Amino acid sequence: MRWLLFAPLFACSGPIATPTATQTTAPVAERHAACEVVAFVDGVERGCASAGMTVIDLADAWVPTLFAETPYKATYEQLALGNDADGKPLDGEDALQELYGVVPSLAIVRARLADDARHQCHDAIDRAPIAMLEKQVSQDDREQVALANAVRATLEKRMPTAIDPELWLRWAKLDAQYRGLVAAEQHFRCDGYLGAKDTDGQFTWRQGNAVEMFQRQNFLMPNERLDAETRDALALDSRELDFRLALRVLRERVADATGLIEDGTAGAGALPILGRMLDPVAMRGAHGHDQPLANAAPDLIGPATEAAARALGWKDPASAAAFLATHPGGLRVAISLPPRPAYHRTHMELSAEIDRGDVWYDEQPVPRVAWRRPAVILYAQDGSTRRALVRWPTTIGGWSDVRIDGALTKRWKESDVGPREWRQLYVAPTWLPPDTTPDAELVRWVGRGKWELKKTIMGPGPLSAFGMIRLPHERAVKTKTGVQYVDNGIGTHGSAVVTSLLNGTSHGCHRLYNHLAMRLGGFLLQHRDHVVRGEQPEHYRREIAVGGGFHARIDTRGFMFELTPPVHVDVLPGTIRSARKVPPANAAPAGAE
Repeated sequence: MRWLLFAPLFACSGPIATPTATQTTAPVAERHAACEVVAFVDGVERGCASAGMTVIDLADAWVPTLFAETPYKATYEQLALGNDADGKPLDGEDALQELYGVVPSLAIVRARLADDARHQCHDAIDRAPIAMLEKQVSQDDREQVALANAVRATLEKRMPTAIDPELWLRWAKLDAQYRGLVAAEQHFRCDGYLGAKDTDGQFTWRQGNAVEMFQRQNFLMPNERLDAETRDALALDSRELDFRLALRVLRERVADATGLIEDGTAGAGALPILGRMLDPVAMRGAHGHDQPLANAAPDLIGPATEAAARALGWKDPASAAAFLATHPGGLRVAISLPPRPAYHRTHMELSAEIDRGDVWYDEQPVPRVAWRRPAVILYAQDGSTRRALVRWPTTIGGWSDVRIDGALTKRWKESDVGPREWRQLYVAPTWLPPDTTPDAELVRWVGRGKWELKKTIMGPGPLSAFGMIRLPHERAVKTKTGVQYVDNGIGTHGSAVVTSLLNGTSHGCHRLYNHLAMRLGGFLLQHRDHVVRGEQPEHYRREIAVGGGFHARIDTRGFMFELTPPVHVDVLPGTIRSARKVPPANAAPAGAE
């Protein structure tokens, strides 16, 4: 799974739960026969939908608005069910793609909540030792962990006769770490991510992989580190973790149905949903952008999701499990939600800014940690007020490996500054590796001398270098015959390299967490006039010599919508921290990731 983390920066079933007392027990077919859409209030069915209610699609087979008209719809439906495009179950590093923009089907949620054997496995584990882990542990610490365990074993043999308090304290500290690691590993074993022989208090690549799978399953940063957020998640009941998945799925369906995008990131921050924060801290805003923007919109998605959960009766894991078990296959529901803001219209006056944050134009590559990270800000015109809707983490260019005349070298990749336009919205885009991309970055080792082509990074799909959507940055140039649009390869798009959004760079593009990119694309289609241009043909061919040789072939750029008119984007210079105020000499030309 580390290939995902270091990819090129260019870019369970179980018994049916018993219905709760607030739910009717008549057969589903009988209750719904007269209603195309069933109204819910406080967890109780109240007949058919009425005016003023919002319809939410809770069917197992659901796709976001973005994919409704595209050839990728069927593939997305299968991915949401945990299958590949052919309907075969995904496993290992190919599964659990929520972090990469795929909203899991409610069938997945139903199965997890009903998996009593897994929950009982977790219940049998003493979680207290996990809280005794005092610091982050990762594969980088494997030697220190192994040494600590060896010292612990040696000291333990002396404990029955030991009288030295310091010796006891030393043993107790080492023992606490060992028991904490074993307890965490037991949870990974319950989820099927670790074998019995590796539940041993060590921390090798196997434990690292298991940590990442747990993080991906629970929408945590997939860094393979037993960090504080991961330890906090391990301390929770497994049913609670599955309930949070249910709320995240509901949130994306509510956002898609209502056309909301306002999540609090531009203002005072996101609000909890039923007392729960559903996103890791790193996803709740751009680092260094702590002060609310003027006239920023409050979090609207959170309150709408909580209202939906209460209307459905989803108060806790048991009530959500009962609802889903009572409605196999799902249904469309109507619920009352808070009113949407008056500025929400079919066509809204939108604009965007990209604040490049702290920038250093070093002449040679120097490791930097930017306190103020880049951010994308989306605005809407609300009468005479320019209202900030969201402010999300993004990336700008930096030093990258490029292939020039067959040789590898590092060149600066600039994120160019100035006015640009979002005119074309590509859904399920493909990435065409430029000639400067080293062959070695397009293949991966799969064991025993075998290599394979990284087809997933070329797309289309959630693990594509462009993620699930791409918005090219085009420069409008006035000519005698009108306006021409110039595209130099820079754009705003999703990304499967999740952890790089924390402190990484790109080859010039402005990358977003995939689920946020999906929200942006869906919002634009619901609130901006557009023309459906359809699948855009491509003829990309490349011979790759590494790993025994491969032939890369791409026949589409993705499904394109043209925004009419385009959304204006201003890419701001940011704060140039270096003495040099222009890009380094011999900077590589801007180009696609």
